[in-house]
Formats: sequence, structure tokens, C-alpha cells
Amino acid sequence: MRLKTTSIYRLFFFILLNTKVVCDGTWVNYGWELFDYVNDARSASLGTANAAYNISTPHASIINPSHLIKIQNNISLTHQSRFANMINTELIGFQLGDKSDIININIIYQGISKIPDTRDMLLDWGEDGQFGTNDNGEGNGVIDPGERLDNSRLKFFSQYQLGLHSAFGSTIFGVPIGLGFKVLSYSLDKKIGLGAGLDIGYNKKINQTHFGIIIKNFPASGLIWQGGNIEGTSPSVLAGVSRTNGEIFGSQIDINNMLSLNISSSNAHQDSDYRNGPISIDGAYGSEIIYKKKIIARFGKNFVDEITGGVGLIWNHMSFDYAFLSSIATPEIGNHHLLTINISSKWISSKLDL
Repeated sequence: MRLKTTSIYRLFFFILLNTKVVCDGTWVNYGWELFDYVNDARSASLGTANAAYNISTPHASIINPSHLIKIQNNISLTHQSRFANMINTELIGFQLGDKSDIININIIYQGISKIPDTRDMLLDWGEDGQFGTNDNGEGNGVIDPGERLDNSRLKFFSQYQLGLHSAFGSTIFGVPIGLGFKVLSYSLDKKIGLGAGLDIGYNKKINQTHFGIIIKNFPASGLIWQGGNIEGTSPSVLAGVSRTNGEIFGSQIDINNMLSLNISSSNAHQDSDYRNGPISIDGAYGSEIIYKKKIIARFGKNFVDEITGGVGLIWNHMSFDYAFLSSIATPEIGNHHLLTINISSKWISSKLDL
């Protein structure tokens, strides 16, 4: 049965409107960052600066929902390990529909287990170490001389996030755009949140130069927690440019260079390139050198000033990408790695005689 993008469009707008994102609630930073830092290895090695550069896989639409390609029957799998394997993320991408009605689907899972909960460990009995004497330091929530921690009160909890990103093409006032609908399920210990959001993307090619612009979390993305608490994330703008220089040394080498700017009111950090109150502007860049369209070397810098790099290998029915992100601030735990495999489902079926 043929899938209609208009039906999905209405379904996600129903969810979006029912989150009451623009109504009363709390505005938070980094509420939807799962869809910002979880990418495929190729994008990550380019510093996620590919707002205007379509990497031609289902994962590309996470950054720019207008990065759609014809149906290729490919499945993309990405594993990401961060902070000395404390945080592991899985990403699977595929396509649905036909030649005229294409939908990119990406499913993200992130899990962090055994997070220590030390809130009840303090024996807050004051400097004399006796409960109920009301001496100096008793009940103040600070470890004072004579107080200690009770190891038997140490607890652990887990955090899980499950995200769905669906992108397809549409038009607004006759202008072709890409719409990316996001659904996020968040579990933090015993608390559960559910929300929806919308990204709008546009790209244009002029000669060998591509331009892209994306409005993320438009008009806002919201997360509703058990008990009715609503967390809203304000929109941000991502703009980029990329250029392809081909036929270097004949047709042996292609070079793709790209640059992106992220303008945000919710993701400012100390190392932002420009910061004025809640408003921040951060830049990212990336470059890749492709040899005979088979072997690729990449490097760049992402929006949080991490130096990035990676390699790629392309075969007839499969491609493999690796990315390494180096954190200058905390190299002991900040370095992390990504692996992406893009494989043809038709080729798998042929090998299995399905």
C-alpha cells in the first residue's frame, strides 16, 4: 500500500499541536539535542557542516530535511560511542515510498545505565556526628567535619531516549522544501516524557555551489512529562554553503568543501564564536577528498569546537564510514568514535535468496 506524505503530515501536526508547545511551560536549553549531535559517521567527520551538502543517505535528512534522494533501497546503521563508552547511541535509517513519494526514516536510541544517585547518602548530623542535637552544620545539606556518607544509601538509575525523525518533500507558496517531523520519548529514572517537533529545510544549487537553510524546532519543540510539566525548546537557524571541485588530476580526485553557521537562542556555550545573552552563533566547517569515488578522507571542526576527521570506503553494494571526534577540553573522556555502514537491502536479499 502506497504511503501518503500528507497523511503523515497531518498526524505529526496533530501531535505537535497537542503538545501545547507555545502555551504555558518552561523553556529549556538542549531539550532536543539528541537530534543535533546524533549523526552518521560521514556527517560527524565533516563537523556536521553539511547543511548544504547532501551525503545521499537516509541520515542526511536529520541535518537538512530537504536532503532527499531517489529510492535506493539502502539501510544505514550507525553506532556512536561517547565519553569513554559511558554513552552509546544507535541510529538506523531507511526509506519508504516510491519515486514520487519518498520518506526518509531515522530511528535513534540512546541509553545510559547505572547513573549514581547520591542524593540520600549524606548523614547530615552536624559536626558532632550525632543526629538530633541541632549543632552547627546539622541539616544544612553540606558535608561538614564529623559527617560522612552512607554507602548503603547509594542508588542507581538509568536514562533512555528514543527518537523518530521522518522527512519528506513538500511545497510552501510554490517553493520546494523539506519537512522533518520529530518525535521524542524520554525516560529518566521513573519519569517519562513525550514530545514532537518540526524542522523545515531548503537547498538550492547554483552552478557547483549549494546553499542550504534550516529552521529547527519550528515554531518550537515541546516535551510533556508525567504530571503535566511542559518543556519547550525555541527555534534555531542553520545555514550552510558547500562547493564541489571535481575533475582534479583528470577524474581521479573530487573535493567537497563546506561551511555552516548555527544561530540559536538555546544552545549557547562558553566557547561559542559569538554570544550575546541567550543568542549565539557558532561555525563549523568540513572538507573531504574523494579518490576515484572509492576512498575518502575527511576532516573538519564542529559547532562545539571539536576537531573531527574520518575515512570512508565505497563498494558497489556497501559503504563504510568512520569518524573520530577529538575534544580539546577533556581528551581523557571526550574523544569518541562513530561507525556507519550503508548497505543495499536488495543485495542482502539476493545473497539470502529471499
